[in-house]
Amino acid sequence: MARDDFDDDRPVRGTGELGPLDKMFRDTNVVVLVLFGLCCGVIAAVFGLVGVLTAKDPKAKSNATLVLIIGGIMFALGLVLNFMGVLGGLAGRR
Repeated sequence: MARDDFDDDRPVRGTGELGPLDKMFRDTNVVVLVLFGLCCGVIAAVFGLVGVLTAKDPKAKSNATLVLIIGGIMFALGLVLNFMGVLGGLAGRR
C-alpha cells in the first residue's frame, strides 16, 4: 500500500504542551502561592484542585497541592470560626 502524503497534516495529540494552570503554578513564586491560599481560601482551593488534577509538570503539581492544602485549611478554618461565632451569639442572648 502506498502511503498518502496527507497523513502528516493531521494535528498531533498529546504533544505534552503545558496548559495555563501548569504554567501559572510552575512559574509563580511559592510565597505568592502561599499568600494566594491564605487570602482566597475557597477560590485557591478550587484552582489548586484543578491544578492537581490536570497538571503535567511535577513542579506545577506540587505547587498546586500546596495551594490546595492551604486553601482547604483556610476554608475549613473560616467555617469553624463562623460556626463558633453563631454559637457564641446564641449563648450570649440570655
